[in-house]
Amino acid sequence: MRPKLIRLALAAAFLAAYVALDQISFIHSFSAINITPWNPPPALGLAALILAGPRMAPLFFAATIAADLLVRDLPAPLWASVAGDGVIVAIYAAGAMFLRRFVRLDIQLGGLRDVLWLLAVAVMGAAAVAPSYVALFVLGGVVPPDAFASAATRYWIGDMIGIAVLTPAILLFRQRPKLPAPRVLGEMALQGCALAGALWLVFGLEASANFQFFYLLFPPLIWAAARFGLKGAVLGNMAAQLGLIVVFRAEDSDTVTTFQFLMLALAMATLVLGAAISERRRVQTALHARQDELAQMSRLSMAGEMAAALAHELNQPLLAAIAFTRAAQRLLAAEPSELAKARGAMDRAVAESQRAGDIIRSLREFIGTGRAAREPASVSALVGDALALAAPECARRGIRLVTLVDKLLPAIHVDRVQLQQVLVNLIRNGMDAMGQGGEITVAAWAEHGGMEFLVTDTGPGLSEDVAGNLFEPFNTSKATGMGLGLAISRSFVEAHGGKLWLERTGPGGAAFRFSLPLTGESKGEHN
Repeated sequence: MRPKLIRLALAAAFLAAYVALDQISFIHSFSAINITPWNPPPALGLAALILAGPRMAPLFFAATIAADLLVRDLPAPLWASVAGDGVIVAIYAAGAMFLRRFVRLDIQLGGLRDVLWLLAVAVMGAAAVAPSYVALFVLGGVVPPDAFASAATRYWIGDMIGIAVLTPAILLFRQRPKLPAPRVLGEMALQGCALAGALWLVFGLEASANFQFFYLLFPPLIWAAARFGLKGAVLGNMAAQLGLIVVFRAEDSDTVTTFQFLMLALAMATLVLGAAISERRRVQTALHARQDELAQMSRLSMAGEMAAALAHELNQPLLAAIAFTRAAQRLLAAEPSELAKARGAMDRAVAESQRAGDIIRSLREFIGTGRAAREPASVSALVGDALALAAPECARRGIRLVTLVDKLLPAIHVDRVQLQQVLVNLIRNGMDAMGQGGEITVAAWAEHGGMEFLVTDTGPGLSEDVAGNLFEPFNTSKATGMGLGLAISRSFVEAHGGKLWLERTGPGGAAFRFSLPLTGESKGEHN
């Protein structure tokens, strides 16, 4: 029962609003059929048809008949009045159906496209209603044939300005809007004062009869549209139209019609401007949201890369620590136990565990800041430490290690852990390429104000496919490799202001070279 009562109440409210709008706008009527310069009732009917669909057509028809009887008191044959009201309802119902089913109009007028389609239907609908409606009364003998063109033009202008001003307002504010912030209300009040001042200048000066001050209405409406988008444009148009209704009572019919034509152009331009601004702001909001999503994805990706880098870099020291610990266990279990050797193995295990901790700290700082923590370091010591880490595995595989480093080379400012990992990664790549046997050479020399490092092996070299994407993450030719060693190494070198590249490759082996500045100055933060 309650839904039925609600529907009846809404129907009664629609009828009352339709008749009230007709009464309010019933000024400076033209011809015997009382054509007004502003005709908002069809705008209410069109909005209802857009919102509720064709089922509103009978109520719309009843409202037009009620307005004719209560407000206009048309001296026309009954058939002409009923047929005219039927024409109004049928044409605007067809326009609303077109917007709903074919255009898929966003009822909230969410884009410039929706506003343009609404205005297009208003133009075409009013252009169809006006001559059809007036022609019926010409046939009924109420309107003289020579007044047909003038009456149809005035009717078209009245319907158009009514739809342009009222229909968007109903669609946007059909639900109770939130009260704006006090600052916004203050600015809206200033805009209202500016509009009132413009209306006074337009109609309060004698020279305004020539419409030379009509342009003064533009700034307040543009201000409203620019600041508050489509809603500001709609509210500005309504305020301007209500102000015109007040001042129109002192003007003659021809002046009012001319002003309404100008106001129609201004209202449509303001709506388009407001819709474009609102759409741009929505796009900017969506773009910012997308950027936030991408930033979140980037952080997740960085976390994944950090986890992969840690897994790659920690693999070698952890395996070494395990190997030394097991060796110590075997030495302790031997008869008699070899305590000195076991103690040495445990010391090596502790050293490898500490190196794993250093790697974690270095990677965490590097990924967090993109910079390396530098300190003076001896080149020969760096190379020696890297060779010491790789020596046990090289010995197991029968690989010979060769060093070509002058002990008198100047010190360089580097992150010891990172540069040590670069050398170890390059040496391990050579070991994996050769498998068993062969030779790896590590050389270092000063050149052109920097330090050059070269790591060569005597393996089979690299294929063209692998060499083409050598430094891309997760690119590897190894069955069990992660493809991160060279990518991480290049990042470390570039963070020091240097460069890492493949010097040569072929049947005689591969050679990787990287250069570092002696001062340790980077080329900027590494991304």
